[in-house]
Amino acid sequence: MNGVGTDPGSHHAAWSRLIAAGERLATARSMKAVVDVLRTTAREIAGAEGIAVVLRDGEFCHYAAEDAVGALWTGQRFPMVNCISGWAMMNRQTVAIPDIRLDDRIPQAAYAPTFVRSLVMVPVGTPRPVAAIGAYWSDVRDHDAETIERLEGLARSAATALENIRLIESVQESDRQRALAVAAGRMGVWSYNLPTGELTTSETCRLNFGRDPAEDFTYADLHAAIHPDDRERVQAAIAQSIAGGTDYDIEYRLITPAGETRWIGIRAQPSYAADGTPLSLAGVSIDMTDRKRMEEELRELAATLEQRVEQRTAELVHAQEALRQSQKLEAMGQLTGGVAHDFNNLLTPIMGSLDLLHRKGLGDERERRLIAGALESADRARALVQRLLAFARRQPLEPQPIDVAALLVEIGPLIGTTLGPRIALTIDAPDPLPPAFADRNQIEMALLNLAVNARDAMADGGRLTISAASEDVAQGHAELVAGHYVRITVADTGTGMDEETRRRAIEPFYSTKTESGGTGLGLSMVHGLMHQLGGAMALDSMPGAGTDVALWLPVSARPLVVELRIDEEPQPAIEGTVLLVDDQDLVRATTAHMLEELGFDIIHARSGEEALRLVEAGAAFDIVVTDHLMPGITGAELARAIRKRVAGARVLLVSGYADEDVAPDLPRLAKPFRAADLAERVRGLLRDEAA
Repeated sequence: MNGVGTDPGSHHAAWSRLIAAGERLATARSMKAVVDVLRTTAREIAGAEGIAVVLRDGEFCHYAAEDAVGALWTGQRFPMVNCISGWAMMNRQTVAIPDIRLDDRIPQAAYAPTFVRSLVMVPVGTPRPVAAIGAYWSDVRDHDAETIERLEGLARSAATALENIRLIESVQESDRQRALAVAAGRMGVWSYNLPTGELTTSETCRLNFGRDPAEDFTYADLHAAIHPDDRERVQAAIAQSIAGGTDYDIEYRLITPAGETRWIGIRAQPSYAADGTPLSLAGVSIDMTDRKRMEEELRELAATLEQRVEQRTAELVHAQEALRQSQKLEAMGQLTGGVAHDFNNLLTPIMGSLDLLHRKGLGDERERRLIAGALESADRARALVQRLLAFARRQPLEPQPIDVAALLVEIGPLIGTTLGPRIALTIDAPDPLPPAFADRNQIEMALLNLAVNARDAMADGGRLTISAASEDVAQGHAELVAGHYVRITVADTGTGMDEETRRRAIEPFYSTKTESGGTGLGLSMVHGLMHQLGGAMALDSMPGAGTDVALWLPVSARPLVVELRIDEEPQPAIEGTVLLVDDQDLVRATTAHMLEELGFDIIHARSGEEALRLVEAGAAFDIVVTDHLMPGITGAELARAIRKRVAGARVLLVSGYADEDVAPDLPRLAKPFRAADLAERVRGLLRDEAA
């Protein structure tokens, strides 16, 4: 038997069932409904012993459903290149095989367990088939044209149904994306009807283009708004997206009706009819003007920073050559302190802006990696400035009684990680030791610097020993006054130093490493830090015998204070008005962004004199945040003047390094800083006032 029957009645019944199936497919609204219609209809109209519905799943054929006298392959997936359904879809041809055992396209191993001996496979969908209908018989037969025609008619109806479902799902997905875009904020939704040329936009989209959200915005208006230098690039991107079915992803400039130049970011996708005709281009828009301006400012700042580095470094080298006598270190310290101060002013807006971009997560993945990398470089630059300040003895310190033994034990794991697996670490910290008077954070940084130097001197491995002991110093010591000290010794088994290297080791920028291996500031930083704390550093080394670095810290006259932490009450919301004073526009703008994010309103002043005029004019504020070194009166002088005029005024001084004319009770924030640093100090001022 080669079909559904030979009598006219059976032929009429088969075509009637085909028509009924087409009507059911026209109302199908899900893939499951389409598959059910095909499964229940195909076998009847073909007179087959088995039927299978196969869906295209990437590069695989998924046998989604079957109706047969014996088991076939429901639920299984096969590579398209290895199955006859895949061949039919890839070649967009109906396949009729009288005897499967004689056709090389048939995977015999997969068919051997089944009853199938002959088949017809019809692809579903144009221009790119997305499914196939397979009809199977247990005997060898030539398939008549009418049976094939009925199966192909069913496939055409199924293709229309599948396209309808795809369009429905596309609309649903578009609605979901629109809701997400609107919820995310600052993202506008738009859709362009390609056949009619009609542009539909959301209110946010019209605002992004500088338009009144209540007025119409046509595609002609959009095209006219594109910057003349970007129009050709935009049109090419649209044409490429529609022709290739790829994302329309572009950033370009536009000119608003007010004459303002803005940057707009566009991301969209095209949609097509069943025959491949382009229907629409729909997506989202975002105003990228602020981000582009900030990127340009950062580039300019980076270029300026590089020029200043070259200029100041040249000055420093000149000073090294000119001052070889007893005052050399002090003169160079003054220069490096000035360099560090300028660096801090340059780094503050860079770090603040990068921190803002990083916390907001702006940009795609690549741009976020670039921002994170730039922020890491800024942090490294801040560490370099701290080393310069330590050498110049102008680094803000917060000395207090510290437990040296506990400090060594706690920092041991970090030092061990820094050294690597080939260097053994020994910590010898006897307990008890008298408390030393020092800045804990700076001592930790000094020990890390010494550990890095030791690691570089032990390229083939070795041992680093860090020990501590109590020691009394009598009168007549070369660098220390008589008294009680805690001595920390860092000893390595590395290559050691010759006399010339040991003598010059504490000179800034002197290094025996490669240009990429170090800055030459490590030992000079430690040396400056010890003198700031009232102690000293001694260096003992010989070639092949390793290096011992001894750090003397004065014993504290005050005992250790153990802080008991209790749960704090929830912090009140930060709000109010800040009088922000800074002569550097970029530094002031960056600080203002941080304060506005905390909830403050900002009153700007470019100098201390302008700030005093505002106060005398009755400007109301809750906190004053002021730079210290400015033309005219300094930040410390401004704080004293404001406190005379406004009783109990809260003032936060922002400074690049410690200055002798700053009162110890004046709260201070060191440059450069992140938003979290600023928030912590402001909250501290508010808590003090509330108390």
